[in-house]
Amino acid sequence: MILSENVDRKIIPIAGGKGGVGKSVIAVNLALSFAMHGKKTVLVDLDLGGSNIHTLLGEKNIRPGVGNVISGLKSSLSALACSTRWDNFYYIPGDVLVCGIGELTLQVKNRIIESLIEIEADYIILDLGGGSNYTILDFFLICNSGIIVTTPQTISVLNAYLFLRNYSFRFLQRAFVNNKQVSGLLRRRMKERYQDDRMTMEEIIREISSKVPSVSKKAEAFLGVLQPKLILNKVRSTEDIGIGETLRDLCKNTLSINLECLGTVFESDIVNKSVDTFKPFVAELPQDIVSKTVQRIALKIMQSSNFPKMPLDYDYYSDSFELAQIETENDIAFMQEIQEPNQSQKPMDLNQMLELIRTRQSSMYR
Repeated sequence: MILSENVDRKIIPIAGGKGGVGKSVIAVNLALSFAMHGKKTVLVDLDLGGSNIHTLLGEKNIRPGVGNVISGLKSSLSALACSTRWDNFYYIPGDVLVCGIGELTLQVKNRIIESLIEIEADYIILDLGGGSNYTILDFFLICNSGIIVTTPQTISVLNAYLFLRNYSFRFLQRAFVNNKQVSGLLRRRMKERYQDDRMTMEEIIREISSKVPSVSKKAEAFLGVLQPKLILNKVRSTEDIGIGETLRDLCKNTLSINLECLGTVFESDIVNKSVDTFKPFVAELPQDIVSKTVQRIALKIMQSSNFPKMPLDYDYYSDSFELAQIETENDIAFMQEIQEPNQSQKPMDLNQMLELIRTRQSSMYR
C-alpha cells in the first residue's frame, strides 16, 4: 500500500458500494478540476465490465486500454494515455475493446498496479467498478487515500458501509497473509452470517490476540493507516448529511476506521444533461453551484500537501462532516432553494443502521 501523504504523485481510487451512485461522473469531473488548475491528471477506467469514461468524455471507443494490458496485448498503461481537448487532462480507456474480463488473478492485478505506479502525473484517478469483489478492493487498496461515493439513500449508504467493512477485512487479510491462523480467522469472520455479524473490528482483533498475542498492536496500527474519504452525491438538503454522519459513526464504532467527508455534490439536472451530451459539467458550466462543489473538493485535496491528511480548522467546526454541513447550508442559501423537510430522508440513528445491516446480511445468505 502506498501511503499517499509520503509521496508527491497522488493515486486516488474512487469506488461506490453499488452502481448508480454517480461514481464515474464524480471521477471525471474531479479529475478535470485538477487539470483545470494546472495539474497533470490521468484518469484510468478500471470499471472492468462497465467501462464508460470514454463516453462521458465524448470520445469514441477506438483506443486500446486496460483490457489490452490484462489480455497481454499491451505491456504498459502509461503508453496508452490518451490526450483530451483539455490541457493537462489524459485518460486511459477501460476494457471495452476486450470482452470477457472478470475477476483478475493476483499476478495480473500486480502487473496493473505496477503499471499504474509508473504513470507520470500529479494526480492519477482510478474509476473503479461498483461492488466489492477482490479486484475492486485490491485496486482501492493501492493507497490509503481512496474515496467512496454514496448518495443519501439508506440502501446506498448501507452498501458503502459493507464496502468499507470488506475493505478493512481485506486489508488485514493481506497484511497477515503469511500468518495462516490470523488470515484464516479473518476469512471466517468475513463470512459470518447470523449471530456474530455484529462483532466489531475491535472485538475481532481481541479474539485474534487471544490466540496470537503479538498481533493486537500490529493490527490496530495497520487500521490506523487507512484514511478513506467520503463524497456524498445527489444531496438535496443539509438533512441528507445526517446519514453520512451515521456512516462515519458506524465506521468508527464497528470498523475502527476514521472516515472523513470531502464534501457534498447536489442533485441537479445539469449533471444528467452533461451525461446525455457527453460534456463534463465542470468545464461546460464552471459557475454552476454543482460545478463549484466538485471544484471545492478538488481544492481541498490540492491544498493538502500531505493528502489524505486534511488541514481542518477546529476553531470553526468540529470535524469534516460539520464543515460539509456548513458548506451545504451556504450553498443552499445561495441558491435560495430551501426544500421542505419531508423531501429529505430522515437520518437513521446508529442502532437502526446496525439492525438494517444485520437483516440485509442474513437475507443475503439464506
